[in-house]
Amino acid sequence: MRSITWSFSRAGSGFTMASVTEIHQLLERIERDHGVRIIHACESGSRAWGFASPDSDYDIRFIFVKDADSYLSVQEGLESIDLPLEGELDAGGWDVRKAVRLLGKSNGALVEWLHSPVIYRSEPGLRERWQEVAREVFSPRASSDHYRGLAKQMLFSKLDTDAVRAKDYLYALRAVLAAKWVADGKGIPPVLFATMVPTAPQAIQDLIPGLLEHKARTTEGERMPRIQALDEFLRDFLNASVTLDQGPRDITALDRLLRFEINRPVSILKPDDFTLERVRQPDLLLLDTVAGSHAYGTAIDGSDEDRRGVFVAPRSFLSGLDGIEQVADERNDQVYYELGHFVSLLLRNNPNALELLAMPEDCVRHSHPLFKLLDPQIFLSKLCAKTFGEYAMGQIRKARGLNKKIVNPQPEERLTMLSFCHVPEGQGSLPVLEWLSLKGLDPTRCGITGVQHAAGIFAIYHDPGTAYRGLVSPKDADALVFSSVAVKAEPIGWMHFNQDAFRAHCKAHREYWEWVSQRNEERYTTNVEHGRGYDSKNLMHTLRLLDMAGEIAREGVLRIRRPNRDQLLRIRAGEFSYEELVEKAEEQLVEVTRAFEKSSLPDHPDRDRVNRLLVEIREGF
Repeated sequence: MRSITWSFSRAGSGFTMASVTEIHQLLERIERDHGVRIIHACESGSRAWGFASPDSDYDIRFIFVKDADSYLSVQEGLESIDLPLEGELDAGGWDVRKAVRLLGKSNGALVEWLHSPVIYRSEPGLRERWQEVAREVFSPRASSDHYRGLAKQMLFSKLDTDAVRAKDYLYALRAVLAAKWVADGKGIPPVLFATMVPTAPQAIQDLIPGLLEHKARTTEGERMPRIQALDEFLRDFLNASVTLDQGPRDITALDRLLRFEINRPVSILKPDDFTLERVRQPDLLLLDTVAGSHAYGTAIDGSDEDRRGVFVAPRSFLSGLDGIEQVADERNDQVYYELGHFVSLLLRNNPNALELLAMPEDCVRHSHPLFKLLDPQIFLSKLCAKTFGEYAMGQIRKARGLNKKIVNPQPEERLTMLSFCHVPEGQGSLPVLEWLSLKGLDPTRCGITGVQHAAGIFAIYHDPGTAYRGLVSPKDADALVFSSVAVKAEPIGWMHFNQDAFRAHCKAHREYWEWVSQRNEERYTTNVEHGRGYDSKNLMHTLRLLDMAGEIAREGVLRIRRPNRDQLLRIRAGEFSYEELVEKAEEQLVEVTRAFEKSSLPDHPDRDRVNRLLVEIREGF
């Protein structure tokens, strides 16, 4: 849950919707960068107290929770997050375990976070739970010591010169009034300064509006003359001795609160929640790498940057009814596999999956330590002979497919159904619309019927006195429409509808224009310029795959960055004929097949070992 509670003192708080949006974005980035969940975030400092200056920073404070398993480790792990100042945003927070410990000491800063009038984010019921425990374990002595210490720090380090800042007076005065609130037995002091002002002597109350007005209209560094009455009030209060109760020592409530926050169930992700942005967040991401030509070493100017990765779906999701295999963009330029699906691809020696196990270091953007457990030697087997070979020959088929598209472009407008309807005429035939036009007949005034035992043949009728339905259905331009015909009516001709040719045209037209909309223009231009009539990049990948397969068979290694870059780029540039490359690929495939027959690699990966490895990674992530 995210909420913002506006609280304006007489001095004004200076919040804008733009600043709140920036704060929410900052909190989301902190979660992504540190792999934590922020359960409470608020404003602290002068903006929460009600006397901000025009140039006051936003003091954003938060409590975060890590993965539940991290609290079972002997190592302390991340206890606090402190970020450098970003413009006006000053953010910092504590881990929930540290926060609960400080709550047990009635830490003044933490208690104020829980009672801040400005909340940026807080999970349902959290403030109520923590405030209740804060009251239960409240130590008047610890709270008083905290505020008296703050006041002394201001008095003896900031208020010891002839000219002082209104800010320092207000900070010291607020701390003294908070300590007085505790000493008077009122419990936890309020965050808003205005609530405590009535507890001050009237003479001091009369000075406060002037201090607030000065701070509200000036910058933080502007100074003012000392105020003797205020100096005396602060010193007299701090010099007076006070004896307060230590408070309860039972930590049962604290333990209960900590266990609840750590084990509190979070919302279960749905399949639609797994977007590219979401799976790249640290709490899910196992691997993120640049792939494709940049990894192979065959990138040229204008080459796209493909991304591949692996993510781990949360246990809560995997325990439910839904499942997910991968997340990708429309063109499959960015593909992230869920760990279970990724491992199943590795078991089958899928080339796209295997290459992620040995990506060049300069391509890897993120790699979780657990990903290193997926050693290529665990997966490489004789299955690669089939998977790499079939994939390579598939690239040849793709290259041939492009040849067909280049040589046989489709018109922008698809041909109509009637373009495939012809009427026998003499020793040949005429398109039905042309035949009717020669006879001076309106197609919409004609009718057709099917002919028994003659599939694809239709009788054509025309009678000025009969209202026939025409040839084409008004509801579907790709369907014929039939008319009721009198028993004695005579056909004026016979029409043949080549339905198979029409369907083939529709399919070719759809596929061609889908290809046009999705094609890589730089790649297409290269293929047109070299004029070979095939997709040279597909054939480059064919030979690259066969090279890699040979290395796997003979050396047992995955070599992603190709040593023969220049040769591959010559293929991509179209320096060889289609026939030359196909012949070379077929010869190389035979050699690779023989190499695998002699290889010492296992027939297939050890499924039980891989299964144990998958469980180990899921448990450890």
